[in-house]
Amino acid sequence: MIKSVFARMGAAFLLLSAVACGDIIDPPGDPRFKPLVAAVQQDLASNNATAASVAVWLDGEIIWVGGFGHADPEGAVAPDEDTLFMIGSDTKKITALSLLRKVAAGRTTLDASVASLLPDLHPIRAPGFPAATLRELLSHRSGIVDGVEYTASTTDAALASFTYGEFATTSYPLAPPGRFWNYSNPNFSIAGLIDQELDGRMWADIVEQDLFPALGMTRTVARKSEVDANHALGRGYTTPPDETGIQRVSLEDTWESAFSRPAGLVWSTPGDQVRLARFLVDGDPAVLDSSLLRELTRSQTQIYPDLPGGYGFGLDILPGFGFGSAWYDVEAWTHGGNTQTHTSTFFVLPAQRFAISILSNGLYDNFTASLNTAISTLVDLPPPGVRPALFDPSQLDALTGTYVDPADLGEIEVTRQGNALSIEIPALDGAGVPYQRVLTALSTRVWLAQIAGAPRDLAFIDGPNGETYLRNRAFVAVRPPGGQLTQARPFDREAVLRTVRAMKSPTLPALLSLR
Repeated sequence: MIKSVFARMGAAFLLLSAVACGDIIDPPGDPRFKPLVAAVQQDLASNNATAASVAVWLDGEIIWVGGFGHADPEGAVAPDEDTLFMIGSDTKKITALSLLRKVAAGRTTLDASVASLLPDLHPIRAPGFPAATLRELLSHRSGIVDGVEYTASTTDAALASFTYGEFATTSYPLAPPGRFWNYSNPNFSIAGLIDQELDGRMWADIVEQDLFPALGMTRTVARKSEVDANHALGRGYTTPPDETGIQRVSLEDTWESAFSRPAGLVWSTPGDQVRLARFLVDGDPAVLDSSLLRELTRSQTQIYPDLPGGYGFGLDILPGFGFGSAWYDVEAWTHGGNTQTHTSTFFVLPAQRFAISILSNGLYDNFTASLNTAISTLVDLPPPGVRPALFDPSQLDALTGTYVDPADLGEIEVTRQGNALSIEIPALDGAGVPYQRVLTALSTRVWLAQIAGAPRDLAFIDGPNGETYLRNRAFVAVRPPGGQLTQARPFDREAVLRTVRAMKSPTLPALLSLR
């Protein structure tokens, strides 16, 4: 079921939208949108979601908004332009923007260290983490292990208490600060706490009172307690995670944590998300100085060692993208987000002044086909270019050897099998975790491993002192120069299983279809 939102828009909504993005165009019956409608319908039918909401921004205007499916348990109510969805990790650019406003006000700098801003934070197992700078936090280069807080400490004060408590006692490093990109939610939790400490108000109040109004985001909230009746109930897991099966999750049982809010728990609408995209593309000096906005939207670090694309502050920055057999040398900004119950898809082509937001109420939904359709039917792209050559088998021997994850997995043996690499991980064998030995190449240095029935990305990254790292979001193993192996902890089945559970599907952008 599709319900156009335009007939229900009030004068106040139109006025606010005009201020933020230009007039909204009502396209009833416009044939340009029929392919996108069909694609969203098809994607919705094949995912966990029962509802999806879409907004498209082009040349300064929101040209289309659509609600699909049903957002309520009874299946009677379609989402409209005001229906709230969780945006997951698309929260991160909001956290970055808010902290950059403190930099603009002279309260701190991007090169200030965590130690200088949170002098009472002393992580027991990660004594080097406080040396990380704001720039490294916001670009996922602090080296700290990923993790979120599932005990549902929702009061605002828990952002600080959890940081100085459990985070400080249990978190550990995967690499030294600044060494390489590795996605970790605590980077943005700590960034949110720094923003809070510099300001004196709670993080949720800062973004709700200062940032959202400045961006014209009138239907975005940071706390679950502020979510009103017009929201899309999620389909996924309850909190704490009950992974016995995908189910409809009540608002009461929907995951929330004050520590994890700045990393991924804001609620919003696609209309507000493309208003944010409008600001990213066009800027507004009343919100943020253009030079600092450029810091957010430029590549701060390479995501993978030999794949095109870097990370800004809460954004993947792609120099090009591909779908089907075509490759386009067109810069794209994207991210996306997942919670236990909702999925966000966010994609911007700044030179084409195009943005699309797709919010849905299912766990790990995939709207790639809808994204492809929107770009191919609504955007004027240049002629396709040449897809980058990414695989050189002559370099594979340099990647073989014994790597050691000192935290959990122990030794990982990498060997060559023709023009492929193969792995042996005794800890997974001992824990009874199935995995395929032969890897699948995405490039010379980025491979996919099938572990516990799902693809996991493995990247080989050279260090500054002759070492080579084998990086995954959940673990990092190192092959030191000269074969002097790091001592691994004794086999701990529960620790191994915890690491496997923390592994995520690859963070490669959906349209970066390189092979």
